[in-house]
Amino acid sequence: MNNLYRILVFIWLIIIADFNVTYVHAVNNSLPDSLITDDYVYEYTFSDFDKAVQIMQELRKRNAYSQFRMDVTEGDLYFNTGRYLQALKYYKRVLESDSVRSNDKEYMEQVHRMISCYDCLHDEAKKANYVRRLLQKAERCGNMEMKSIALFNMGKMVYYQEDKPRGYEMIKEAISLMKRTNYKYKYDNLRYNYNSLLIMQQRDRRYEDALQTLEELEEVVTETTNEEPGIGNLAEKEKKTMYAQRAVVLSRLGRIREADEAYQEWKAIGEAYIKDDYLIIPYLMDRKRYDKVIEMYTPREAFLYANKDTINYHMVAVKRSLAKAYEGKGDYKLASRYYEALAILTDSLKVREQKSSAIELATVYETHEREAELHEQTERVRMRNVMLLSFGGVFVILLILFVRNVQYTRTVREKNVVMSATIRELLAYRDNLYKTEEELAVQKAEHARLLRAPLVSVPVTGEQDSSGTSFVTDKEMEENVVLFRKLDRIVTTEKLFTQQDFSREGLMKCIGVSKNRMIRILKQNVDADSTEYINGKRLEYAVELLKEHPEYNIAIVAERCGISVSTFNRTFKNKYKMTPNDYRRTL
Repeated sequence: MNNLYRILVFIWLIIIADFNVTYVHAVNNSLPDSLITDDYVYEYTFSDFDKAVQIMQELRKRNAYSQFRMDVTEGDLYFNTGRYLQALKYYKRVLESDSVRSNDKEYMEQVHRMISCYDCLHDEAKKANYVRRLLQKAERCGNMEMKSIALFNMGKMVYYQEDKPRGYEMIKEAISLMKRTNYKYKYDNLRYNYNSLLIMQQRDRRYEDALQTLEELEEVVTETTNEEPGIGNLAEKEKKTMYAQRAVVLSRLGRIREADEAYQEWKAIGEAYIKDDYLIIPYLMDRKRYDKVIEMYTPREAFLYANKDTINYHMVAVKRSLAKAYEGKGDYKLASRYYEALAILTDSLKVREQKSSAIELATVYETHEREAELHEQTERVRMRNVMLLSFGGVFVILLILFVRNVQYTRTVREKNVVMSATIRELLAYRDNLYKTEEELAVQKAEHARLLRAPLVSVPVTGEQDSSGTSFVTDKEMEENVVLFRKLDRIVTTEKLFTQQDFSREGLMKCIGVSKNRMIRILKQNVDADSTEYINGKRLEYAVELLKEHPEYNIAIVAERCGISVSTFNRTFKNKYKMTPNDYRRTL
């Protein structure tokens, strides 16, 4: 712990040193008056975020615009850079202002901003509340563009709540309404609506509908110039994207010749706009052009490594595509390596997103509200220092949580090692049990014969006494033991459980008994039903595969055992109290 304290002291010294640098920077980094407008806030939002923030602070200091206009601008600044919680703070303040509540148009525009924020935050309950408010206000005012926006968002929510037909109907109605408006952001909304609809249709395999959507999207893109140009006047980037999507949709429809033509059009555009080349991958996979996928993404992977840009969603797409391509080629060893790297990368991204969310929450909820007006330079520096202190505090908390997490992970790993040893002992015990059970059965039968014991019965389906209770005789119980040994030997040696459709009927055929007799046999010998017995054999075989074939990924192991990946992971964890990956790490 002494080392930890030293690290914390060192971090605080760095923060204090940064205060002086910040102050000098704030004093000397003045902006020309020509830049102090809200237009430049939007212009620098993506290219130089820090400068956009500085301009915004100067606007507030000078009280350059109304409070409403500055709140909208600052809210847009944070929303456009993915800081949705910070944007909400300003959007809520705008929505509560009298100037907005007295102006229906401004009110609806602001409610639209609130819907966008909660949509990005995946807060469906609050989003639904604002969607209803926007729809009610738009219908009262007869505002078609806002009604279209409300209907579209409502359709999305209904769709993802699994009422898909109604969701599609509402989205199409929203698009139809937007087409009839003169809204200044009409084409931006239509492009977004069509692309969202295209994703849903491909997800539901409605490829004919998706093809129609592509044609309508193409018309919208050409209309943005207020003329009626042909396809040749489309931007090269948009053309390449459309050809890729068309190739995928046509391939899924089985219209291979047309899909190949679309692919050739896509290919003819050349190396431009390679950032969106991932869109053509589903087509290449459908056509089993695995070498082309590898040819496209191997240099991309090397480029990301060379630029030390390895933890992002571009790398996720690269790893996933290469894994599937090598799997398609039958190179399971290399495919499993990529799948393993993909799993590690996904976990790393989740950790980074969680840390980013924690920092954003700290910024919003652990600092005081900034004053509406910043009168002096020293006040701005003081507020910045408070924010830096908060960041430092959050960092220290995250560091402590990280140490605790490492300790917890170590404890879990030790438990998994013990459980793994127990599993191996149980399997060894099972093997020894198989060797001796025949001898025990013979001894039991001889013992019963010598004693000439009366028949003992247990409740099952079978004979009935005068009171109506069902019984099974000792003779049948002994036969059940013999039948079960035969059944277990056949299932194990022939690995019948590796067949995905192997079920109780297959067990019955092995020993030629009825359904009720099979139920009694399994209940008497392993106290389980047929599904539990078969899955148990699959898991025992999975343990062997995990040990003997480290090159297999979990999906391949599950397939070899005759079970789906989701069922395999769930049943393995239920039985052995750890995941298959955790068990493999203990070997």
